[in-house]
Amino acid sequence: MAEMTAATPPYVMLFRPRLRYSSTGESQFDAMMTWRADLELGYLDEDGNEGDAPDVVGGYAEFLIINVGQHPIGDLLDSLSQDTAHFAGLFEGDDVALAVQEQFDDVPINRVLIVTMVEVAEPLRRNGLGPWIVTELVERMASPTDTLALMYPAPAEPQPSKAAELAAVRSLSGYWQQFGFTPIEHRPEFLGATTAYAHLSRARDAMRALEGVMFPVPRSVIGVERPAEPRHTVISDVPEPVGLRLVRD
Repeated sequence: MAEMTAATPPYVMLFRPRLRYSSTGESQFDAMMTWRADLELGYLDEDGNEGDAPDVVGGYAEFLIINVGQHPIGDLLDSLSQDTAHFAGLFEGDDVALAVQEQFDDVPINRVLIVTMVEVAEPLRRNGLGPWIVTELVERMASPTDTLALMYPAPAEPQPSKAAELAAVRSLSGYWQQFGFTPIEHRPEFLGATTAYAHLSRARDAMRALEGVMFPVPRSVIGVERPAEPRHTVISDVPEPVGLRLVRD
């Protein structure tokens, strides 16, 4: 991590958010692929120049894509984690549950994209980058007319009481409904959107302005990784050992 001096600006500027995709290789089935999308931002050096400064990683999303009709979907979800198995009630056999299909009965559903985690480093929060990540990855990774995108908007941190947890879930659900998602009538704790409708693409278009925004971040929260390809990371909480990830996994 770079040392601060009296002449060193306390903030650096991050800009031009984009996603880098990588397969996580967790699935043993051809019918399902697991993915991670890292939020990368350009980085201006002390003189305000981009130059050869490495990108900064500012967050990530984890998601999976399932081809409908190829394998019992409950088995696919059970093979990963308890979080993914939580979605099993939305499916019957190798298909989307009939009660869910009826909500979207005028469009085909041949693929399902499930967002299992969205995390943005604390210094970059409250800028709309979480929804930007989700709408961007759906645009890039989903089929344009026959994909059902799903998420479960639960708080990442444990809540002090059941009442607090329910309040947090309601708040998050309302938040994500601003960006093209709607409650699944069959299981309203889940949110969904189909790419056949324009809700997600309109939300993505509305957030394009973020691609031209400069995000000031304290220099003290920029750390340096040591991967094969150098890049900076934003530290969400306390400093971690060498190989810092910007958001704590």
